[in-house]
Amino acid sequence: TEFTEIICLTLDEFIRLSNHKFKSRKLDYVRDIYIFGCSTGLRFSDLRALNASNVQEEFIVFNVQKTRENGVVPLNKYSRAILKKYKGTVHEPVPKISNQKLNQYIKECCKEVGIDTQMTITRFSGGKRKEATYPKYDLITSHTARKTFTTLSLLMGVPERVVKTITGHKKEENFKRYVNFTKEYEKQQMEKVWDKI
Repeated sequence: TEFTEIICLTLDEFIRLSNHKFKSRKLDYVRDIYIFGCSTGLRFSDLRALNASNVQEEFIVFNVQKTRENGVVPLNKYSRAILKKYKGTVHEPVPKISNQKLNQYIKECCKEVGIDTQMTITRFSGGKRKEATYPKYDLITSHTARKTFTTLSLLMGVPERVVKTITGHKKEENFKRYVNFTKEYEKQQMEKVWDKI
């Protein structure tokens, strides 16, 4: 089965999740790992493999697990704040968790924050089209962090070339989906404002 939609957080959802005060330490850790992924575009496998020596001044320098190439990701205020929070602790640079547990708990985090827009997902399985509607938090996984980074970066005006360099997207068709998605989103936003005049 394959999702046809790009599932990612909106800027508002990203900020709400980032600022939320969780009472549970476990959910706090999970949120931080996820927000770190959203603000760096790192794949979960690369995030899990990070150690303190990968953080070099204003960059994360690492060996990409999937392609064995070197990756360099500039830090921003969100990724910096998370690194600072865990510096000098047993969790430095960021807490470690299995993908399965992250996927389970990030849904709890998003539910608590109220990321619950109803989303209709189209799946194709064995050539048959199936539609189902879920609250958004049910669809959030470790992989949506990378999608959030790519989508929000493009929406906020980071040039395509820069985003591709950071995420290491090699296949043009994979990356084009984000560009088309953000163009459609920009069009909706534009109409919302201009068509009211």
